Amino acid sequence: MSPIRTLIIDDDVAVAGIHHGFLLARGGFDVVSLAHTGQQGLDLAAELRPELVLLDIHLPDMSGLDVLRQLRGRQQALDVLVITASRELDTVRGAMAGGVLHYLVKPFTSQALNERLDEYLQLRRELAAGGADGPLDQDSIDRLVAPSRRAAADPAAAPAAGSLADAPARLPKGLSRPTLDAVIEALKSSPEDVSAAGMALQLGLSRVSARRYLEYLVINGFARLTPRYGAAGRPENRYLWKR
Repeated sequence: MSPIRTLIIDDDVAVAGIHHGFLLARGGFDVVSLAHTGQQGLDLAAELRPELVLLDIHLPDMSGLDVLRQLRGRQQALDVLVITASRELDTVRGAMAGGVLHYLVKPFTSQALNERLDEYLQLRRELAAGGADGPLDQDSIDRLVAPSRRAAADPAAAPAAGSLADAPARLPKGLSRPTLDAVIEALKSSPEDVSAAGMALQLGLSRVSARRYLEYLVINGFARLTPRYGAAGRPENRYLWKR
C-alpha cells in the first residue's frame, strides 16, 4: 500500500511541525502540506487531494467544524482525524456528525496517536485487500464505524487538557516522570525561553533527550516553541513555559 497522502491543519506552527515529524518518522504517511488557517486548509485540500486530514478545531479564521462541513460539502473522499484541546460535547457531536474517524483530545501521548494511526492503516489495508468496489462484510463495517461511535458515546473519557497529573501512565516510551518533572520545573523557573541544548546542559541530559521532553510539552499545550533567527543558517528552536 502506498503512503497515505496527509494534510495537517493546525494554527500552531510548532505543533503542526511536530505532527509532521512524527508522521515522517513513523512511516506509512506522506505529508503533502501544512496549513495554519481554515481557508488555507480548504484551498490545499482542493489542490492536493489528500486522503487523510489531521484537523484542529481552534483555527484563527473559522472553526475546524466549519472546515469539516465544507470538505464534506465538496463530496471529496478523504478521512479526518481531529486533534484538539476542545472537549465540549456539542463540538464532539458535530465532529462525529461530520464523519471523523477519531477525536483525540490534547494532552495526549505519542502512543495514543500511534495507536489510532495503526488502527487506521490496518483498516485501509483490510479494505484494500477486500477490493475497493466490492461489498463489505459486517466485521469490516463495524471496524470502520467503531472509532467514531466510541468517541461520540464517551467524549469525556479523554484526559483533561492542562493537567499532567496522570502523566506517568501515559508518557511515551523513553520518557520518565522524574525527568519530565525536572524539565517542567526548569522551564517554569526560567525567565526567558531556553534551547534544547541549554536544557540538556542544565539537567545533564543529552540534547536529543531534552528536545523530546520539550516537544512533548509543546504538543500537549504546556509550552510553546519560539524560533530564534540568527545572522545565518537555520533558526534555533527555543521553548517557553505557557504562564
